[in-house]
Amino acid sequence: MQKLWTTFVKDARLSYQGIYFYMEIGMAIMFVLVMLFAVPENFDRTQTFYALVEIEALKGELSELVVDGGDYQVELVDSRPALEQALAANRSAAGIHVRLEGQRPVLDLVLQGHESESMKALLRSTFEGAMASQLPGYVNRTTVVSLESTPARLSDRVNILPIYLVINVAFMGLFIIAAYVFLDKEEGVIKAFAVAPVQVWHYLVSKIMIMALMAVVVSTIVVISLVGFRINYPLLILVILTFNVFGSVLGLLITSFFDSMTKAMGALFFTIFVLMFGGFSYFMPWFSPAWIRLLPSYPMIFSFRELLLEQGDVAYVLRNVGLFMALSLLLFIYTNYRFKKTLTV
Repeated sequence: MQKLWTTFVKDARLSYQGIYFYMEIGMAIMFVLVMLFAVPENFDRTQTFYALVEIEALKGELSELVVDGGDYQVELVDSRPALEQALAANRSAAGIHVRLEGQRPVLDLVLQGHESESMKALLRSTFEGAMASQLPGYVNRTTVVSLESTPARLSDRVNILPIYLVINVAFMGLFIIAAYVFLDKEEGVIKAFAVAPVQVWHYLVSKIMIMALMAVVVSTIVVISLVGFRINYPLLILVILTFNVFGSVLGLLITSFFDSMTKAMGALFFTIFVLMFGGFSYFMPWFSPAWIRLLPSYPMIFSFRELLLEQGDVAYVLRNVGLFMALSLLLFIYTNYRFKKTLTV
């Protein structure tokens, strides 16, 4: 252990004299500033509708019915040109024109042209239902059953944080540790382990410890700045360490197959590209096929999300910590074997 500590201290001094650590700090500060001053706490999701209603009896009822939903805002206009002018000024809005044709009310949707067929059908059914509800004898037989009465959610600002943490903890660590290793290869440091009394695994663990320390410092600064002290920080640090070790070991394994950063770039980029698919399911929960849920990034992202929730699923987080610890150990054993085998590469 003394040799490992000596190797770590030496590597730490060299690493923190370089530019990578300060780049990480600088990027973290920029991220915090953007999140605090450019990203609102919650985005405005209110959908605006401009309505031309020629049936006097429906004006008040239609407006009140839709506004009561909370996510809609209806503005009444007095002519078709005014409706089209309002839509031209607000390209995210939609328009409706309610008129009489004979003795029957007719609904015309006036849209921007970029709406999908499913969105058109949703808008049509929404307003047709609103009109039908005003008919004599109408009875609403629709029942709504929610699996979660009050599902927990993060603010829109904090909701971005799990993606950043996974990128910073796992993906950036994968790249930076590769850069450190290839720099040592160019300087002949790794070849020296063939005759040095220090074992190869000392060198590998030393690099992993440096990356873990960097990840804890940078990620904790960001989380405290955006969330404060309301979360379980000991568990957060454990998760950061676990996921960072996995990313670092994966980066070391990839570097063992190449002799320069240039040759390894393709494999590194491809690995990160594949892992990024976990973010799609995070922002689009309806798109979560089995192959995406098997990607390491998927449980990483959702573990950070559970940590940031006020009453998150701690058991889920701990299961993932145990899983990634086991995976990291297996990968490290094989990585150590690869480095011993390629000392002269």
